[in-house]
Amino acid sequence: MRNAGTRAIRTMMAGLVAAAFVAVPALPATSAAEPRAKVSVTVIHAKKGPPHLHDALKPMWDTLRQSFGDKFSYFEVLDTASRQVDAGSPVEVRLPNGQRFAAIYNGVTPEKGLLRINVEMDDFRTKVRIHDGGVFFQAGRKHEGGILVVAVRAALLKD
Repeated sequence: MRNAGTRAIRTMMAGLVAAAFVAVPALPATSAAEPRAKVSVTVIHAKKGPPHLHDALKPMWDTLRQSFGDKFSYFEVLDTASRQVDAGSPVEVRLPNGQRFAAIYNGVTPEKGLLRINVEMDDFRTKVRIHDGGVFFQAGRKHEGGILVVAVRAALLKD
C-alpha cells in the first residue's frame, strides 16, 4: 500500500511541476525595455565682452546664469544636435577643434527615475544622472578668448 501511495503522490507532483512549466511563458516579463528619450547637445561659445545671448539659449538662460554667474556675458551657439534615441545610442557633435563630443543615453535609474547619460570627449569619460527634462553643462575647453560650454538636455519620450 505504501508503494502505491508514494507512486500516486509522485505522479501528482510531476503533473503539478509540468503544469507550472507550461504556465510560466504566459506570465508577464519582469524587466521592461528602457524607455526612449530625446537627447539634445548644444555647443556654446562663452566669453567676456558685450552682452549677447543667442535666441536658442533663452530657455536655459537662468541655468547658464546660475552656473557661470557674471564670469561671461557673451553666449553664442556654435553647433547643435538632437535625436530621439534608444538606450545605448549616442548623440554626437564635432567641437571647433575637431574633437568628437558624444552624449550617450543609457536608460533610467530604477530607484529615482533619473536619466543616465555617459559623456565622451577625447580621452575624457564621465557618467551623469539628470532629472527628466533636465540640462547639465560640460565646460572648460578654451576657445577664441573664452571657453566651450556643451549643454546636454535629456527628456523621456511620452507614448
